[in-house]
Amino acid sequence: MSRWLILFVLLCSACAAPTPTVDLTVTGQGCSPVSLTLPPEREPLLKVRNIADEAMVVSIPTMDRWIELIPGSDGVFELPRYIMGTFDLFCLSAADHRALGGDNPFLCVLEPAELVPVARSVGVLHIEPHNRIREVLEQGR
Repeated sequence: MSRWLILFVLLCSACAAPTPTVDLTVTGQGCSPVSLTLPPEREPLLKVRNIADEAMVVSIPTMDRWIELIPGSDGVFELPRYIMGTFDLFCLSAADHRALGGDNPFLCVLEPAELVPVARSVGVLHIEPHNRIREVLEQGR
């Protein structure tokens, strides 16, 4: 009987829908992992999941980019296609982001010094050197 039960569990787990891979998981305490590296072969985007009980924001102020996610949602944080280097990454509540004026389209960018006091986590995104710029050069030929 126990062999059949083990076989049944193995078969059911093999048929289960795969869990989508995420790069960042946002909790009430911030982002996990706090810091990550985007390898050169990856497209310039991050898959983000919010498992916090409130709307959360992931922000990279030096890129003037952020994404807001409602509780329980997934999103794609698109990065500039040709950018590479190391950037500060902040996770904070959407309410704190709005209080700072971060959702104001007339405000150019929030400064890291403004985000540090309210951020739930502060980390680093490292985008490794890549050759995506070659696409532009090849189009000119």
